[in-house]
Amino acid sequence: MEILAVDGFKICGLKTRTKNADEINGDGKISALWAKFTKEFYDGKSEIYGVYCSYENGVNGLYDLFIGTKSLCCGGEILEIKSGKYAVFSFPCEPHNVAKFWGEIWKYFEGSKLKRAYETDFELYGSDGIRIYISVLD
Repeated sequence: MEILAVDGFKICGLKTRTKNADEINGDGKISALWAKFTKEFYDGKSEIYGVYCSYENGVNGLYDLFIGTKSLCCGGEILEIKSGKYAVFSFPCEPHNVAKFWGEIWKYFEGSKLKRAYETDFELYGSDGIRIYISVLD
């Protein structure tokens, strides 16, 4: 894990509103959103961002998931990833293990002095792996 200052930027894509309990119990919306994004919006070459924002109550409440790329002409919605300080966790390029990676991040923050800001957190899917950026308080 490393701490980075990130400048804000915009992405274009699709969003849904869900909560972790629904995703874990099989009533989630994330899989369908990913399927729609890859079928209708993804160009096959851009880095993909999975952005978690508009948190209602931390890890237990509703939040928006926005999937997109930096290409602003995709015909979808525009979302701005906020500038700020982020804890960045790096993982192998194994999209099927992202839920497991999030479990590791949640455990990390349970015992850390570093506190989550619950602003914009995002997954960056690149050719060299998956990096998960967690907004943190100063």
